[in-house]
Amino acid sequence: MRNNLKFTFTILLVLLLTGCSGKKEKEKSGKLKAISSITIINDIVKNIGGDKVEAISICGVGIDPHTYKPKPGDPRLVSESDIVFINGFALEHWIEEMVHNAGGNKKVAAVTDGLTPMTDEKGYGDPDPHAWFDVKNVKTYSQNIAKALIEIDKTNEAYYTQNLNNYLVKLDSLDKWIKSEVQNIPVEKRVIITSHDAFRYFGRAYGLEVKGLQGISTEAKVQTEDVKKTIDLIKERKLTSVFIETSVNPKLLEEISKETGATVGGTLYSDSVGDEGTFEGTYIGAVTHNVNTIVKALK
Repeated sequence: MRNNLKFTFTILLVLLLTGCSGKKEKEKSGKLKAISSITIINDIVKNIGGDKVEAISICGVGIDPHTYKPKPGDPRLVSESDIVFINGFALEHWIEEMVHNAGGNKKVAAVTDGLTPMTDEKGYGDPDPHAWFDVKNVKTYSQNIAKALIEIDKTNEAYYTQNLNNYLVKLDSLDKWIKSEVQNIPVEKRVIITSHDAFRYFGRAYGLEVKGLQGISTEAKVQTEDVKKTIDLIKERKLTSVFIETSVNPKLLEEISKETGATVGGTLYSDSVGDEGTFEGTYIGAVTHNVNTIVKALK
């Protein structure tokens, strides 16, 4: 009994000290603490929040969010945050328990609010979470992020609104550039073969056919029939390139490349941006890299 009381007291003391430390840190920095589930969302938060927000991503660079296993320190990040940004569309089941344990008042904003998801074409009806590959959808992401920040920090509304407007201009420019670049690919070659179905929004928005070995989640197991269909498609359409992804094991696609003679056209960013401090370490930079890689390989 005495040991149980000791343990309970220790836990309460740790939580109390953690809370005090987090509060003092926030008072010192004067910044809101925003936690995002993935690096793509985190970069958008940085653009909207600017120097008023400390933005942290739970999934690091190159980490697959579909199969992510929370680290011991993740619940504390969520607990100490002022707001949590998630993608939604069933991407982050692993974050639900952390938010629940952080208390009922934790503000959570799904950046896909207002969007209608594409669904799993293999018939399961699951929402496809990769909405960020249609740049117009990221305008909605950005607007939802700005709205959520303003709700908890009304004082800096004008600042967030200005950052939002500046970022929307950049997104419009990116969207227009992608449409122009895709025109450089012959119509019959506008086919992207990837590890998993992360690029269907991209294909729909910019006029490319997309085929992934796996479904919309990397948790799905690749079936022998899927591999055969992919090989047959490459040979039948005389496709010359396949693409691997930064956050997915490339081994199977590399084997298909050897089997069909289609070269690996390059590595695409799918569920993560690139290394911090690089151009590809931003959403706009990662998408620009993808488009340049696809166009160079297919044209």
